Amino acid sequence: MTVPGEDLHAQFDEGWLLPAPAAREPLHTRSIVCRSFHRDDGLIDIDARFIDTRPFAYDSEFRGACPPGSALHHMQLRLTLDRERRIQALASAMPGTPYGGCAEVNGNFQRLVGLSVGRGFRKALQATLGGTQGCTHMRALLEAMAAAAVQAFASNAHAPRRAGQAEPARIWKLDALIDTCWSYRSDGPVVQRLQRR
Repeated sequence: MTVPGEDLHAQFDEGWLLPAPAAREPLHTRSIVCRSFHRDDGLIDIDARFIDTRPFAYDSEFRGACPPGSALHHMQLRLTLDRERRIQALASAMPGTPYGGCAEVNGNFQRLVGLSVGRGFRKALQATLGGTQGCTHMRALLEAMAAAAVQAFASNAHAPRRAGQAEPARIWKLDALIDTCWSYRSDGPVVQRLQRR
């Protein structure tokens, strides 16, 4: 499925506005991609992928010879969220891991079903899947997905509606954003304008 704008996420060497770098050689690429979808049943799916690659061949004590560009980490998750941002379903896969037993933890992620990805999710995630109960990289992916969920629900509020579709859930609350960053500072023009609405 081709989605407008998604080519921006794959243009690793284009669009950078940073100053020209010193002479250098590629060493490592990490990408975290989250894609959100409005389902026909009114739920929101967020599909996410976490990939680490090295641009050179290397030998792994646990995986043997690894060719250039092979995935050291390749992990995937799908969260299905309801209007309250509660996880209704979760699917996980680990097609690329540094150790053979990493994927054995996949079943533990089902413990997240029923939790909200809203406020307090990071703490609940650590309590549920911290330490040996989870995977550092999958927890990082889940934290990125929780942040992406905010944008998914905001985008859903602006998405075109088909006849008979329920009104979208609105999770955006100005009070929760005030003083969380430069643009949302309480004495700044963005907050003052939004408060006048």
